[in-house]
Amino acid sequence: MLWLTVILGLLGLYLADCLRDLYQNVRVAQRSGLPYVVSVFSPSIAYMAFFNTPWFSSLVEHWFPARLADIVYDTLISFRWRVKDRQARRSGDVYLLVYPGGIFCSVTDAAVVSQVVNARQNFTKPIHQYKVLDMYGPNVVTCEDAEWAHHRRFTATTFNEKNNALVWDRAIQQVQEIIQYWRESQPNRATDGLVVTDTRQDTLKFSLNVLSGAGFGVLLPFKPLPQETLKGPDDIFKDSTPPPAGFDFTFRGVMSYMNENISTVAVANKMLPKWVPRALVPFFKADFAAHRDLETYLQKLVDKTQRDLENVDTAENLVQGMLLPRKTEDKHTLSDREVISNLHIITIAGHETTATTLRFTFLLLALHQDVQEWLYLDLLSATKGMSSDPGAWDYGTMFPKLVGPLCVMLETMRLYPPVITVPKWTGDSATKIHYQGKDYVLEPRLNVNLNASSLHYSEKYWGSDAGSFHPRRWDVRNKDSFLAKNAHLPGLSGPGLEYPTIHKPVRGAYIPFSDGMRACLGKKFAQVEFVVALAVIFKDFRVELADNSREGVGEAKRSLRECTSILTLALRKNIPLRFHKRQ
Repeated sequence: MLWLTVILGLLGLYLADCLRDLYQNVRVAQRSGLPYVVSVFSPSIAYMAFFNTPWFSSLVEHWFPARLADIVYDTLISFRWRVKDRQARRSGDVYLLVYPGGIFCSVTDAAVVSQVVNARQNFTKPIHQYKVLDMYGPNVVTCEDAEWAHHRRFTATTFNEKNNALVWDRAIQQVQEIIQYWRESQPNRATDGLVVTDTRQDTLKFSLNVLSGAGFGVLLPFKPLPQETLKGPDDIFKDSTPPPAGFDFTFRGVMSYMNENISTVAVANKMLPKWVPRALVPFFKADFAAHRDLETYLQKLVDKTQRDLENVDTAENLVQGMLLPRKTEDKHTLSDREVISNLHIITIAGHETTATTLRFTFLLLALHQDVQEWLYLDLLSATKGMSSDPGAWDYGTMFPKLVGPLCVMLETMRLYPPVITVPKWTGDSATKIHYQGKDYVLEPRLNVNLNASSLHYSEKYWGSDAGSFHPRRWDVRNKDSFLAKNAHLPGLSGPGLEYPTIHKPVRGAYIPFSDGMRACLGKKFAQVEFVVALAVIFKDFRVELADNSREGVGEAKRSLRECTSILTLALRKNIPLRFHKRQ
């Protein structure tokens, strides 16, 4: 009974403390003059871990009033995408969300987005939220100011047209191997079409292998070819059984593990106190080993690339790009540790985002046969007179012609942005935003969320069909597109939109690659990889649901509605698909 009294007393003190903090935060919100909503939940990791479950989302969906459900989802980033632009329509395109632990400002106004991303000194990146990702030290994602400029100088230049041409070649090779793998994996070769039950693993493997080949200079076949013996020191990057001596993972295996288990790896290696004996946490054994193995592999890769630089004048892959400046500069280049950290963060940023976008696209095309037919006809036109073997396609000639696949990618990332919120904050000083003809002062240390999921569904920027999958809206040949009216506006070419073949939205309304100086460095890398994958597959195949019954279609649509986000937005379950060879 005493313990119950103590527990209830502590709970009461905690609730009283939360209510006091909430009251104080409401007062701060009122002083700003901006609209605000109040939530009893918090966008913290603890809340996210506890409530990111199917039972909780089912409870909210079926038992909470719609307005309250949206506030709860808006607070918990795992579910924020599901709100779309509904909260902005109720509260305004710029509003504050107040919770016991603080306040954040949600932005769905394109003009304010542009203000924020261009005022780098006033709205900085909240790097304290990213420290969990600097597992090998600071990198271009996890630092700011002069340190960020140092990292960016030697990473941004590695993403160039020479590297994009290599991405093109590696992606074609991987897609052809995927198709062959799908053929060989059919339990019954006489089955109608190629049934793919796990698009998640296949797209992840595709993306990882392209990144490994074009980024690291390590060629990995789509289907592993384990070797029992390794003949030389450079062979450690190849598939082997067992892993090379001194390693728990192969290179392919550790790259995959680190990306697919980033949460537990981060907890084990960044959040767990160093003084905790590892014997007490045996469930983290693989996470400790993966962290160690990846560092060792990447160091060996850096050493190998450094040795080979004598005969290299222009960088082809990303590792060469980071190391090549050492030939002309004695100091101020990236250290080995900094190169390793940047390679790791590029892997995280580029691996799952591209794979997830491909996965969404396959499912969307299966559900929208009309869009798929438009894509096919566009591919026929683009490849007319070209070799039937994609391996003979030239990047410089073909990529600009593949308008349809690019439009499909842009539309998929509009509806399902990999990163649903671009975080900024005001730092240690109060700062102003100009919104609807007025200036508003935001308090110091206030989080500012550029809400991609809300911006991308706003009818103000996309028209009455903003919630529909309609890739032709991007095609500059479509003069009836809602976006066509923007043609006379200046400064529209945001990140990922630098093409004359597409319509462009108002600057700030489309931010899957973020915007401003901190926009995604590898956006063209991802676009080349995605576009050529779609071109190779859909010039010869069409896709449909493996279960095309009413129940199967309903399950697929429900899967698209129930996406959640941790690092990236993702489907909660696999939907089997069937690929048919076109005649």
